[in-house]
Amino acid sequence: MGNLTWRTLQVFARNGFSYAIFYMASLFLTKEDFGYYNYILKIAFFVILFVDFGISMAVSKFTAEYAPEENKGKIKSLLSNGIVFILALGIMASIATVVAYVFIFKGNYNHILFLIPLFFLVPLSSLFDGVLRGTRQFRMLSLITLITGAISFFFFVVLIKKFALMGAFYSQNIFYLLMLGGYWLYFRVIPAKPDKKIFIKLTQYALVIGVTGVFMFLSTQVDVLFLGAFKYYTEIAYYEIIFKFLAFVVMPFTIAGHVISPDFTNRYVQKNYTWVRLKLKQSVVLSFIAATAITVLLYFTFPFIFKTFFIKYNTHDLIRMSHIALILFFSNMLNGFIPLLAIATGHARWGMYFIIVVGVLNVFFDYISIVYWGVWGLIISTVILKSIANILFIGYYYTKLPKA
Repeated sequence: MGNLTWRTLQVFARNGFSYAIFYMASLFLTKEDFGYYNYILKIAFFVILFVDFGISMAVSKFTAEYAPEENKGKIKSLLSNGIVFILALGIMASIATVVAYVFIFKGNYNHILFLIPLFFLVPLSSLFDGVLRGTRQFRMLSLITLITGAISFFFFVVLIKKFALMGAFYSQNIFYLLMLGGYWLYFRVIPAKPDKKIFIKLTQYALVIGVTGVFMFLSTQVDVLFLGAFKYYTEIAYYEIIFKFLAFVVMPFTIAGHVISPDFTNRYVQKNYTWVRLKLKQSVVLSFIAATAITVLLYFTFPFIFKTFFIKYNTHDLIRMSHIALILFFSNMLNGFIPLLAIATGHARWGMYFIIVVGVLNVFFDYISIVYWGVWGLIISTVILKSIANILFIGYYYTKLPKA
C-alpha cells in the first residue's frame, strides 16, 4: 500500500478507536456522568495544548527537512530537544493544575488530577507521531496505532464496566501510555543534552503553531467548557454525540486537502495562479455538492441513529440540537480542506490572525449567550458564528490569491 493509503488507515484507525471508546462510555455511564466525563477530558486537552504548544508539528516539519540518511543525528537531536521541552512544560502544567484545584476550584473537579499523566503522554505521543510523519513512515505509524488501539480498547471495556466513571478516566491514561510505549519501542530514544541552536529554532517555529492551536480550540471546542462551568452536563453529552458525527463527516474533506495541497504548492510556486484559482473553484463546487448531499442524508437519518445506538439520549433536545448543528456541519464540510490549501500556498500567517479573531469572538458570544439565553443561546450563537466564519474564510482566501 502507498503512503496515502497507510496515512488514511492510520487516521481512521486512531479516530475509530476514539469513537469506539466514546460510544462505550455513552453506553455504560449515566447521561450526567457521560457529560461530566467529556467536560473533564476537554479541560485536560485544553491544558495539553499549552504543553505541546506546536512542538510536535514543528518537529514534523524539521524532520522532513532532515530526512536523508546523513541527517539521522539531527533527527535524534530534534527528538531529544522536543522531549525536554514537553517534560518541562508538562511539569509546570501539572503544578498549575494542582494549585488551581486547591485554591481556585476549592476541591471541585478532582477527576482532573487523575488525568495529569495525559499532560505528558499525549504530547510525547504526538512528538513521535510527528517524526514518523516527517520521515513518511506511514506504515509503521498505522501499525502502532492499530495494535495499541486494539489493546487499549480491551482495557477500556473491562475498566469502564467495573469502575464506571473512574474506569473511563483510567482508560484514557492507558490508551496513550500504550501508544507512547509503542513509539518508544520503535525509536528507543533517551533524552540527551539539549542542543541550544536546534532548541531555539524549534521553539520559534512552534510558537506560531501553538498560538494558532490555542485559538483554534477557543473557536471550535470552548463551548463544552462553558456548558460544564454552568453545570449543563447532560447537554454536554448531547453536544459531544453530535459533534463526534461532525468530526467524522469532515474527515474525508480534510484527507482530500492533504491529497491536493502538494499540487497547489507546486503550481503556486510556479506562479500558475490561473490553475490555482480554477482548481479552488472546482474543489469548492464539488465540496458544496457533497456537503449538501451529506447534510440532507443526516437530517433524515439522525433520528434513526439516535433511536438505535443512543437510546437513553434519544430525546427531543438531542434531535433539536442536531438539526440546528446541521448548518455548521454543512459549512465545516465546505471549508474542510481550505485551511490546508492556505498553508500550502504560504498564507498560514493571516490564517492564524483569522483564527485568533474567531476564537476571541466565540468566547465572548458563548459567555453572553449562555448567561442571558442558556444552553440554546450558546448553541445557536456558536452555529451562526462558526458558519459565517467558515464562509468568510473561503472568500477571503480566494481574494488573497494573486490573479494571473
